[in-house]
Amino acid sequence: MDEEEEAHFLRLVSILHDLLVCDTTTKEKTEELQNHTVNLLTNMPRASYEELLTPLSEGAVGGMDNKEVEYDGNSMEAVIALLAFLDRRLDKPVKSLKESLTPILHCMCEICRGNRCIRKYCKQKVLPPLRDDVKRLPQDGQTLRNKLCKHLTSSVQEIKELVADFLFVMCKEKAEKMVKYTGYGNAAGLLASRGLMCGGKGPGEYSSDSSDSDTEEYLKLRENINPVTGRWETEKSDPLAGMTEEQKEYEAVELAKLMHKLHSDGIVQPCRIGEDGRPEPVDHILELQEDITDPTDQEPNTDMD
Repeated sequence: MDEEEEAHFLRLVSILHDLLVCDTTTKEKTEELQNHTVNLLTNMPRASYEELLTPLSEGAVGGMDNKEVEYDGNSMEAVIALLAFLDRRLDKPVKSLKESLTPILHCMCEICRGNRCIRKYCKQKVLPPLRDDVKRLPQDGQTLRNKLCKHLTSSVQEIKELVADFLFVMCKEKAEKMVKYTGYGNAAGLLASRGLMCGGKGPGEYSSDSSDSDTEEYLKLRENINPVTGRWETEKSDPLAGMTEEQKEYEAVELAKLMHKLHSDGIVQPCRIGEDGRPEPVDHILELQEDITDPTDQEPNTDMD
């Protein structure tokens, strides 16, 4: 792309910014205008998304005080409009779920990848520091995070993948951070497809600085948060308490038999995590034991730092 083309795209995104924040005669007109604007934004080069950010002007902006739209010295009015548009589409799809959500989700993924300031702002609004909201499932509630997490298990493949990608980008493509906000169960599909079931990060390049810090409420609850569900749970009694070693062995054998039957009947396909970090089918249930090491067989660590 030469300088002239780049200038044209920057000018076009600047116009799209103005369309996102302009007033219309009715809510329906606003929805229609923003819908068309989102479709155009999705096709712009990432370098041009900086034009969605504008210098702060004196006084109120779009009926909001400067402090409501300011972030890192920029006016985020256009990004606020896009997040509000996404929120409305998550609440009430105007068409089919796929037609309503695919364009705006794709747009949010692109602008967050294309501009660091926009990504950080969206992270602040969509995935704010966790507090006592971890006492409920990530998909329960009315915040943007809750609404997006509901769609991580959507039956519509495109929606499920785009929602996961949007959340993943805001987490700087770090598996551990993604699981923290969504629960491993909700994130498993994305992690499996990208070879990150054992952790790690995606190929995206992000700044190393981080403003993340856990709240006191979260730190108090963190120890009892179930990583699979992403929810704080009260301590439960040990189901194996009071059982002899022989009883435990018997129950383990019975469980293995039941899993083998489900596998033989084609109901489930047991897998283990392969070297590429993705699920790898096994032919027999006992293969799942092969990578398990006995901690009593490990040599003690004699290194002293």
